Amino acid sequence: MELAAQLAQIRSIEALSGLLAMLGHEPIHELVPGLLASRREADTGDAVVVGRTGDLPWIAVSGDQPGRLAQRMAQRLMRRGRVAAVLALDAEGRRLGISIAVEGTPHFEAALDDPDASALACIGKLAGPGPGGALAFAARAAEALSGQAVGLRFFREFRTTLDRMAEGLPTRLQGEDRRSLALLQLTRVLFLYFVQAKGWLAGRERFLADAIDSCLLRRRRIHRDLLRPLFFGTLNRPAAVRGRAAAAFGAVPFLNGGLFEPHPLERHLRGDIPNAVWRDAFDRLFERFHFAVSERNGGGAIAPDMLGRVFEGVMAPDMRRASGSYYTPAKLVRSVLDAALVSLVAHRGGCSEVEAERRIEDQDRSVASLLTDVTILDPAAGSGAFLLGALDRLATLTGSVCGPSADRRRVLQRNLFGVDRSAAAVRMSELRLWLAVIADDREVRPDRVEALPNLDCLIRQGDTLFDPVGRSARAGAVDARLANAVASVRRRLVVATGGRKRELIRELRQVECRAADAAFVLGESDARRRIDECLLLARSPNLFGERRGLDEALRARLSGARGEWRAFRAARRTLARDHEVPWFHYQSHFADVFADGGFDIVAGNPPWLRAEEIPTETRARLTGRYRWWRGGGGRFGGRPDLAVAFIERSLELAKPGGIVALLVPSKLTTAAYGATARHAIAAATTLMHVVDLTGRRDAVFEATVYPLALIAKNQPPPAGHRVRTTLSSASSRTVPQRRLIGGAPWILSTDRSRAILMRLTREHPPLGARLACHLGVKTGANRLFLDPPECVEAELLRWAVRGRDIRAFVPQPRVRLLWTHGPDGHPLPRLPPKARAHFASHAAALRSRADYTGGPPWTVFRTHAAASMHRVVWSDLGRRLTACALTGRADADLIPLNTCYVAPTQTAEDAERVAAWLNTTWIRAVARIGAVPAAGGFSRYAAAAVHRLPLPSAVTTDAQLSTLARAGRRGEPVQEVLDGIAAGHLGLSAADRAVLGRLVAAGTAGRR
Repeated sequence: MELAAQLAQIRSIEALSGLLAMLGHEPIHELVPGLLASRREADTGDAVVVGRTGDLPWIAVSGDQPGRLAQRMAQRLMRRGRVAAVLALDAEGRRLGISIAVEGTPHFEAALDDPDASALACIGKLAGPGPGGALAFAARAAEALSGQAVGLRFFREFRTTLDRMAEGLPTRLQGEDRRSLALLQLTRVLFLYFVQAKGWLAGRERFLADAIDSCLLRRRRIHRDLLRPLFFGTLNRPAAVRGRAAAAFGAVPFLNGGLFEPHPLERHLRGDIPNAVWRDAFDRLFERFHFAVSERNGGGAIAPDMLGRVFEGVMAPDMRRASGSYYTPAKLVRSVLDAALVSLVAHRGGCSEVEAERRIEDQDRSVASLLTDVTILDPAAGSGAFLLGALDRLATLTGSVCGPSADRRRVLQRNLFGVDRSAAAVRMSELRLWLAVIADDREVRPDRVEALPNLDCLIRQGDTLFDPVGRSARAGAVDARLANAVASVRRRLVVATGGRKRELIRELRQVECRAADAAFVLGESDARRRIDECLLLARSPNLFGERRGLDEALRARLSGARGEWRAFRAARRTLARDHEVPWFHYQSHFADVFADGGFDIVAGNPPWLRAEEIPTETRARLTGRYRWWRGGGGRFGGRPDLAVAFIERSLELAKPGGIVALLVPSKLTTAAYGATARHAIAAATTLMHVVDLTGRRDAVFEATVYPLALIAKNQPPPAGHRVRTTLSSASSRTVPQRRLIGGAPWILSTDRSRAILMRLTREHPPLGARLACHLGVKTGANRLFLDPPECVEAELLRWAVRGRDIRAFVPQPRVRLLWTHGPDGHPLPRLPPKARAHFASHAAALRSRADYTGGPPWTVFRTHAAASMHRVVWSDLGRRLTACALTGRADADLIPLNTCYVAPTQTAEDAERVAAWLNTTWIRAVARIGAVPAAGGFSRYAAAAVHRLPLPSAVTTDAQLSTLARAGRRGEPVQEVLDGIAAGHLGLSAADRAVLGRLVAAGTAGRR
């Protein structure tokens, strides 16, 4: 996470210029004595202008309580008529305050070390400069800070309250059950605060607070005597069948929907949550904030759109990391869904995408008829961002005279489906959809409020990637009568209440069981067919007329088919005995959709999980299940991202001609492990949009991620089809799809730059054919190896070269490294006494490092290439590729760390020539095309990207290049001469140089 790393480096006001540069502002350093002087605050020191955004200065000061300090300074500037941004640094307390000198002087404060996701997102929204000049930027920044300040406090208090409630529950519940039950209780009350904001709780603004006060005054139990009667005897019962106690609450609506039904965990608990726990929740959380049911309301209110961030916030960091769950910005959801709807309308309406986009923007009535029966699935629903966006768009595009609330109810009944492994995510999705239904409900009388729809038959807890038995049955193979029965019962169940609801739940379970049995019969038959095929192949003659027999591959196929056949038979027996479908099964629970061939649109933001974060058992299942997951590889292939499996699965779930619209990591366009997926997608689907969203303001996630919008139609591409590289259907920025076939990295830049790259790749061998690229040294414990105590023996000290320390031709190390290895790269068997004492108290931590496999505990990793005599070194992350040569004894004490890449060479001259080559403008441009994008206009120049760079044979013997490298290290100007030599080696015309030069200039400016 580059932003987090940048914040961690801030130790002084001077370092704030680097933060602003990363955010796209102009870094400067101007001391302005007396600018913010005050007789009462003489201890803040002089103000320093550390950056500019057009005419707007960024002014930095030092002091305690940096959030409040930044706000006071901003207020002083505003009174003087100055518009500015203020940064206040508490270097000792490791906190940073930010404020904007505009009306209200919004401010917020963040930790510099280990900031949370919301703080990073807020700072990320301060990227600039953006359109409209300095005043427009100030307005955007103020909006980001004002909303974030309230949101951050709410997230923190919600998480703290959740932890306290989970700890305060009776001990009969253990582990995750305690947290799940606490979350259920708090989300119920949270939902009621939004309902209260509608005026639907007896028309009283303080209904809940007054009820709590009254309960405590009467010395009653909040859980037993207030909440349980309110939840289960009032909100979940029509007024006509409520008891006498419910009448005391006054006019309270019948909400239905499942939220206020007893949960199995509550039945198991059979006890009350103590009054002290509930009083703490109301006093510290709910009564400290103002709630607004409409997301359009401002004023620092807590609005429903914050629930997505709450979902991420209440997940423990390790749980969020394990699930890859991150809140998706609403504007980005809207852009992706609109692009998907445009593609679907064009397909169904037989018109161009441009015409379909016009119809959607104009809300043409013809669009309503095309989208009335559309089915949209989010296969990893998370907090419901895509389902909520789809609900809003479909209700708007297919709306009637009945009003927004009725339109949303109709869409929920017919069009939306979601799946997620997390029960908390399913509940959060339901909450957001219910709030969307009531947000624009025009009813003012609580007794006339229509009951909320039941969503538990539409938003299901389940695993999209794995079926309970074998592989998925074929779409379209579901019995039509069963499919119609599932659809009919589900539609009635969505709007059912009371006893009728319970009857329909049983009826739906029965028809889903019948659909499951039919699907399992098909699966059993398909497995039997594959068994017979394997046996037939084994009995067939080979080229020599001999019986082929079972070779290793055929034996594995036969074993897998037999295993699936047995599993289907066992599943049918279990189904017949228990009358219950295994956990989740698409062809059973959504049988009607699969009878129609699949979903019209599969859209979402699948979990962002690298393979090393996926459990070993799950990786093995993915390898067996998904062909694209097994693909890729090669020397720098690495392990695939989970998105590879989700793309393949989403195309299985989409009907022929259906649209898959996913947000996936942008590195899938270049990573070697994505080669099989890239080829299959480009060959078998019609790619409508492939858009690198890195740096877009509407794509600022609650984590440092680099998203790609992938929108594909599930049918082969027509001849001459061109893929748009923006989300607009009217854009002229396109690339031919045929050029994306083959598995090579997808180059989404202009045709001219692509043509240059393809020609250079054809005409010259890659650098990787001559040199091996390695990542630098990994210590696994930088706090022990970097900046060691002064008492450590001098003979063990080296200079650590980090990515940020590399300039063109020149290393500029700033940090000492405790080097515990010998000249051969192996760890020293013994250390001198002071170094040994330094490590002694940390032996357990050293041995627990992920890469440690034995030997002395002071072992570090990947040492051989990094410590070789002659090396080319370049920074992993940068606005442009930057390299230097480390050669001979003069550079022997320089050790590149793992923010650098290293390529060992045979001679010093070889290292100098390659370093000079990598620093040429034209190679930098080619490298940027194939690099993985990062935030703030940066790119990652990993081994795979540099491995592919063209290296003409003549370069390896060009003495001028080594001469220029040495001159560059001495600080002499060499770029113009160097670029001329490189253009000659590459055969670049003046037009080629102009195209590549623009690419480098765009990168240096922070925009791709």
